[in-house]
Amino acid sequence: MRILTVLSVMFISVLGCAVLNQPTFEIDSSRLTSQTNPKFVDGNVDTISTFEVKGHIEKSYKNIPVAGRTRGERQRMYLTQGQGYRRTEAVIKLDVPTYISYIEIYPASRIPNLSVTSTMEDPPRFKSSFVMAQGKQHVNVEGKLPVRFEINREILYLRLSADAIEDKQGAVREKRDRNVKKDKNTKINRDERIQIPLKGASIREVKFYAR
Repeated sequence: MRILTVLSVMFISVLGCAVLNQPTFEIDSSRLTSQTNPKFVDGNVDTISTFEVKGHIEKSYKNIPVAGRTRGERQRMYLTQGQGYRRTEAVIKLDVPTYISYIEIYPASRIPNLSVTSTMEDPPRFKSSFVMAQGKQHVNVEGKLPVRFEINREILYLRLSADAIEDKQGAVREKRDRNVKKDKNTKINRDERIQIPLKGASIREVKFYAR
C-alpha cells in the first residue's frame, strides 16, 4: 500500500512539473472580446482605445461661515470635489474558460492606479465576483513599454481598472460675486470654481498567454 502511495505522489509530481514546463503561447485575438473597448483585443498594436470616463473634478474657492465667530464672518477655503466616477474599467471575455499564465498590457498613455482582476462567473453579477491577479496591483504605468501581470488561473472574464486623468488643458474657470450683508454695509464675496474634465487612459493592446 505504501508503494502505491509513493508511486501516486511521484506520478502527480511528474505530471505537475510537465504542466509547468509546457511553453506558453499567445491566445489568438479572435477568442477575445470587449464590449466597451474592442480595440484592446483586436490583435493590432497600432490601434488605440481609451477608457470611458463618466465624471469630472470640481475645485473651488469659497467663503464659508466660520463656526464660533462673529455673525457673518467668513473664511476663504479651497475645496476639491469629484462629480461622477473617477475610476474607469474595461472587461475582456474569452470564448471559453482558459488557464491564463499572464497578460501583457501595451500602454498608449500613462495609466494611473492600474489593477487587474478576473472571474469565472458568467455573467459576473457583482464587482466582488472578480478576484485580484497575482503580483503587482494599483500600478502607476509610465511610458509605452508592455506591462506584465501574472494570472496563473483559469478565467473567463478579465477586468482592467484605472483612475481617470485630469485634463487640465480643458479646465473651465468660473467666478461668481455674491452680496453679503453685514450691518448696514454690503460686502462682495467672490467664489471661484474650476471645472476639470477627466479623460481615460489609453491602451494599444492586451495580450493573453496560456500554457
